[in-house]
Amino acid sequence: MNIRIQAKDFSLTAALDAEIRKQVDQALGRFDMYIVAVDVFLSDVNGPKGGRDKACVIRVQLPNRTTIPIETVRSDLYAAIFQSTRRSRRVVRRTLKKQKRFERSLLREMRYGEGASG
Repeated sequence: MNIRIQAKDFSLTAALDAEIRKQVDQALGRFDMYIVAVDVFLSDVNGPKGGRDKACVIRVQLPNRTTIPIETVRSDLYAAIFQSTRRSRRVVRRTLKKQKRFERSLLREMRYGEGASG
């Protein structure tokens, strides 16, 4: 799985990079064969003002050009990363299930002809 990480308005430390890669691998590792790339964008929305302003955007790219963006804003960057990775796992799983259902229905139509349900 190709994971790209970008930080805006602050420097990306080695510890933060390792934590992000670990979280993404734990959340999306089982879908590795279905994922082309994962982009993680981190930003500090309000800058030095403080408050609930750490944003984590995870963009998952699937082979059929489907892109799944997940955005989370929290006061703690690690909490934002954790929640974004968990949400991305749910959305990727749901998207892949829908795609498989659609593919099965197409195969069924090809096998039994147009308009057949079964």
